Amino acid sequence: MQGKLELLLGPMRSNKTAELLRRADMRRQYASQYVMVLKPNDDTKGGPGVVESRNPMGHGKMDAVEFKSTNPWEVLQAIAETEKNIGKRVECIAIDEGQFVEGLFAFARYLLDAGHDVLVAGLDLDFRAIPFGEMLNLTWFVNAYGGSVTECIAYCACGNRAFYSQRLIKGQPAPWDSPVKLPGDSYEPRCAEHFVLPGRPH
Repeated sequence: MQGKLELLLGPMRSNKTAELLRRADMRRQYASQYVMVLKPNDDTKGGPGVVESRNPMGHGKMDAVEFKSTNPWEVLQAIAETEKNIGKRVECIAIDEGQFVEGLFAFARYLLDAGHDVLVAGLDLDFRAIPFGEMLNLTWFVNAYGGSVTECIAYCACGNRAFYSQRLIKGQPAPWDSPVKLPGDSYEPRCAEHFVLPGRPH
């Protein structure tokens, strides 16, 4: 029996992680499911081995299995060991910051085919407003395997819906040629009118 995918997409500050943790908690409390939370090591918020929402009003944090962003397959051993310890199948795998995971499409397919429900939260676009990683590719699974896509909504300071993650470096909009992955940067959600990308080639 194939699993189903719940995909949570949106810009920064749209409560993607808070929603992932809420759903994981609901499955644990009401469906008595074992939910394993995963975290790629490129995710620096929350500290090692913890998935944490930036929203102080949301679901706070959960322990997570941290793995190399370049090799999600190393998690399979942890899943097998957990299933041996708990004496049953891990019903759900929840992955935060999915945009950082290399080979996410193939990895998600493996988990779904193995019968796990999969929750994935992540950015749909990077700071350049270009699709980030393989997040948008995962929508295919919702059509083929069942599940849902949730567009997590953020708001610009002007009050309009924000579709973009504005990267700021020392309080100023980051230029086009800055690295996609940049430790210590900060973001705010912005609408199309207020999104700024200095040096964009077109």
